[in-house]
Amino acid sequence: MFGRVTPLRAVLLAATFLLVAACSRLDLAYRNLDLVIPWWISTYVSLDDSQKAWLEPRLQKHLAWHCKTQLPEYVAWLEQLVQLSQRPKLTATDVQGQFVQVREAARDIAVEITPTAIGVAKNLYPQQMGELYVSMDERNVELREEHVEPPFKEQVVARSERMRERVEEWLGPLRPSQQARIDTWAKEQGDYNRIWSDNRENWQKELRSALYSRHNADFPARLTALLQDPETFWTAKYRKAYPVAEDALARLLTDLFNSADEGQRNALRQHIGEMMADLKGLECYPH
Repeated sequence: MFGRVTPLRAVLLAATFLLVAACSRLDLAYRNLDLVIPWWISTYVSLDDSQKAWLEPRLQKHLAWHCKTQLPEYVAWLEQLVQLSQRPKLTATDVQGQFVQVREAARDIAVEITPTAIGVAKNLYPQQMGELYVSMDERNVELREEHVEPPFKEQVVARSERMRERVEEWLGPLRPSQQARIDTWAKEQGDYNRIWSDNRENWQKELRSALYSRHNADFPARLTALLQDPETFWTAKYRKAYPVAEDALARLLTDLFNSADEGQRNALRQHIGEMMADLKGLECYPH
């Protein structure tokens, strides 16, 4: 609940090719969220039995809300993607429209979980606060070692490989020209890894400041802003780089789709169809 992307948001992000996520069995992931979320939280801070008992019913409430209100919207959204996939060509504007829907859905989730996040934070002991900070620092070191410290050429290669793997899960094997397009995109991102990492750590700095004063009257408002309006805390460099990077991603996905042959487009439609079936097959899904 304290990171930039919650487990519930991860499920949302996995729901679309347009964000090239890598979850091929969304049904399995969703059915295990009640286990995954506590595990994810425990990677940052160890809750005691009373804290877990307080969190459990609220977690179940959030999952029930998400399944009842959000999953039907995801299915409708995936149906839109099927319609888009049937067009001869897409424009970058078409893809950017999907990004907007992702952001809106992610904010809905943030609004839903904010009261629980505030409650968890207020009840953390000083020792748990230290544990949280150490976990965040260790994760930051790992991310910088993986994404920021390698030479630029290595970053480009890794960025290209990650994108290729994600796209091929949806389109199948890529042709050399499509791989070349990804390579160009990866190189054009420049020093985005560092800008993204600096921004992430800046958000965490604001979070630490808020948590330090978690017993003050203004704490709920501060944490609410951090979770629901994270853009407010973006660094100047990230604020400038983000729309450029999003536009580049939209153009990349547009070019890949427009260059896809019929076999790749069929693979895309089949994958989207499987995700829709997985969501509709969940026991909690409203029928």
